[in-house]
Amino acid sequence: MYFKNSVSSGAKAVGNALKRAFFFSDRYPIIQATVLGIVINFIIEALSRHSFAEGVLHIVNSPLPFLFNSLIIISVLSLAAFFKKRYFFYTLFGAVFLGFGIGNCIVLANRVTPLEWADLQVVRLSIIKIYLGTFEIILAVAAIVAALAALVWFYIKCPKRMVSYFKNAVSSVVLVTVLTASLFGFRDTGILMSEHVKNLANAYKDYGFNYCFMCSMLDLGIDKPSTYDSDDVSKIVDTVINAAAQNTTVSENKSSLGDEGDTPNVIFLQLETFFDVSHLSNLRFSEDPIPNFTRLQKEYSTGYLTVPSIGAGTANTEFEVISGMSLNYFGVGEYPYKTILQKKPCESVCYDLGELGYKSHAIHNNTAVFYDRNLVFSNLGFDTFTSIEYMNDVEYTPMGWAKDNVLIGCIEDALDSTEGSDFVYTITVQSHGKYPSDYNGVLPIKVTGFEDEATNRAFEYYVNQLNEVDTFIGNLLDNLKTRDEKTVVVMYGDHLPSFDITEDDLLNGNLFQTEYIIWDNFGLEKQEGDLYSYQLTAEVLSRIGFDNGLMTKLHQNMSDSESYQKWMEILQYDMLYGNKYAYGGEDSYPHTTTDIKMGVKDITLSSVKADVDSVRVSGSNFTPFSSITVNGRAVETTLIDSETLLASGSAIKAGDRLSVAQIDEDRTTLSETKTYIVGGTEEDPIISVDSGNITDDTSWLKLPVAIAVICASLAIVAVCVTVIVLKKRKSNKQ
Repeated sequence: MYFKNSVSSGAKAVGNALKRAFFFSDRYPIIQATVLGIVINFIIEALSRHSFAEGVLHIVNSPLPFLFNSLIIISVLSLAAFFKKRYFFYTLFGAVFLGFGIGNCIVLANRVTPLEWADLQVVRLSIIKIYLGTFEIILAVAAIVAALAALVWFYIKCPKRMVSYFKNAVSSVVLVTVLTASLFGFRDTGILMSEHVKNLANAYKDYGFNYCFMCSMLDLGIDKPSTYDSDDVSKIVDTVINAAAQNTTVSENKSSLGDEGDTPNVIFLQLETFFDVSHLSNLRFSEDPIPNFTRLQKEYSTGYLTVPSIGAGTANTEFEVISGMSLNYFGVGEYPYKTILQKKPCESVCYDLGELGYKSHAIHNNTAVFYDRNLVFSNLGFDTFTSIEYMNDVEYTPMGWAKDNVLIGCIEDALDSTEGSDFVYTITVQSHGKYPSDYNGVLPIKVTGFEDEATNRAFEYYVNQLNEVDTFIGNLLDNLKTRDEKTVVVMYGDHLPSFDITEDDLLNGNLFQTEYIIWDNFGLEKQEGDLYSYQLTAEVLSRIGFDNGLMTKLHQNMSDSESYQKWMEILQYDMLYGNKYAYGGEDSYPHTTTDIKMGVKDITLSSVKADVDSVRVSGSNFTPFSSITVNGRAVETTLIDSETLLASGSAIKAGDRLSVAQIDEDRTTLSETKTYIVGGTEEDPIISVDSGNITDDTSWLKLPVAIAVICASLAIVAVCVTVIVLKKRKSNKQ
């Protein structure tokens, strides 16, 4: 009995203590926010590491970054105290933070780089469908709907609390002050990152998810250099130009090519997730997965290429190669394609070669809107852009990525589209992740070395895709050999794949190195040397005797200078964010946004045949992404062949406006043919029409007919009322 009474008394004491603590914390919301913030941050960090134990170790090893990241959440949660339904807003704000944490967990399960703000800007349904199955997408949507419904229910049921605005305002001011002071103090002491980091995955682990994610959202652009002014820029420009004038290598390379008018075509192949897997010391392959690439390395100029990312970030490698600018000076995890290049043009190899009469073409066997390439390429100086929406006869991998062999015909079309020399920038996609560990198809090339069977199978899938990409390289070069044109082909991998590869696994010991090869058909001397991706284009131009462009001259002549990196930073800032002193001011800036043409081949209409319930359109260069539009509305369209489109269940009439638009899977219209008026007018040309099957436009009859119907109805009503009245009068008389 004594024991029972003791237990009962103890339980009662604990209950009373918790009750007192609850009411105490309810009077002081800052305590509630602090506890919740620490718990939520721990959950986020544990999720990012896919381990509860690793989350605990993060607190032990990095207590100050953990507290700072917790403070970010606490500061936001403290705002809930200004609302009477405080607990609802705790839940709402906490759910947002946890949602990003869960998203980061999912992203890290599919690649080695964490969730960045730019990822949210490029995500589209067509991309999501590759990484998530239909069931998973339905489940995710259901979970979101359920969460929203729960929030609505909780808001209705949530009890109201008293609000002390003064006390809460003081707490919030103190929190913000501490947060700001900690930010500057920790950045100055190295507790938090204070500059661009190369390995973003490690940065997230060291400095915490919340801080790094916010940096990727807010820390954008290039900070103004401390020495930036017109005199400094003028000094740099003069030095670079004088050094270029004294450099005889470029002029000697130019003269060695022979006829000055016989300038070579320049083709870049940016190979998705491509590298020499033989550099993985712990793996063995049943055969060389990339025999063509291996052979070319022995015969042509080659070396390591240091790229700005690993596992993802294709657009950033692309940016460095095209512009000659370094990502080191931009914000954490920034994609210039999503920021500054949305707004203004940038010096690039396209503009540089354009000065020599080149036409520039971009080709990509993926959707045009990914990374907003359809917008950005205009600010990089491209004349045409052929995306998958302008391609026919495309084959797809089991994961839904377009195979690269389709690019051969696209490159040929680009070269044939002009009489002069061409610059063709080709971005492949076939070997893109994700790599399935449960693929049941035949994989000819076998891999051994992974302890985990699922990882081994996923890598086998990846390696076999590399093999097909290597075959594409061989087929392309065989094709180019038959053309009577001098041609240079530069091929390189954009980054390593998203496997758990460490520096110790690589013979070269660098996770940010792929390989490049410079192939040609006119006898360039073989050279070897390692490059950064922002130096690659300048090196290629030097080999063929060109030094156009200020960034090109900088890389060709100043790379060994102690001032090289500092001058690069100043010039990049001046060109993109400054006053353009390097060009004599804003008004003298020579680069303007191009009127880019989508697709090299014109999509045209020649005739229309209309039946009662279908429309057949004839023309040229139609693709599976071509849609017939009637009066500005896209109708369901079937591709019969490249010259014929069919829209069943649709009818047109004289006067309708008809065109063909290229529309991607996310319903974005990329381009549209000229709009034709069926039947023709003086203002618009007429297309050839089977007019016997097109009904006349009788829209002018609609109003008179409507009036007649209304009048007839009123007359009928009047007659009925009259009859009723007369019958009633007659009955009354009787």
